[in-house]
Amino acid sequence: MDHSLSEEIAAAPAVFLSKEAAGDFARMDGRIEATLGREGTDVMVDLTVCYETPLVCGRCLAEFVRRGETGERTMFFHQKDPEPDMLERYGSDGWVDLGPWLRELLLTDLPFYPLCDEECRGLCPKCGQNRNDSDCGHLSES
Repeated sequence: MDHSLSEEIAAAPAVFLSKEAAGDFARMDGRIEATLGREGTDVMVDLTVCYETPLVCGRCLAEFVRRGETGERTMFFHQKDPEPDMLERYGSDGWVDLGPWLRELLLTDLPFYPLCDEECRGLCPKCGQNRNDSDCGHLSES
């Protein structure tokens, strides 16, 4: 099944995204491949997500596109009692909401400190020039 990730990620609760980041994730694009299976009343979901999202480099502040792929397999158990526990549950209506699980899967795959390149030289502390674009002539401070 193909699906645009923009709406799912942009709708993430504030605990996952700041308001500033929600705008960036509105531009996320990707593809979801899922295999669903049943074992009695329980539902097995095997999910793979390929995505592209714009990020801002933590060193040089340049925007770049992050391409990634992540996946996970989990079992959703039919909610038989109202006691919450650590298991993934679905309700008596029979619907399994993959949205929160999908958001968590994607957000945990994104880097905490995004870099456009591992060798990114960052900004010059004296003039602010992006050192990846050109050398401003100021000495690097170690």
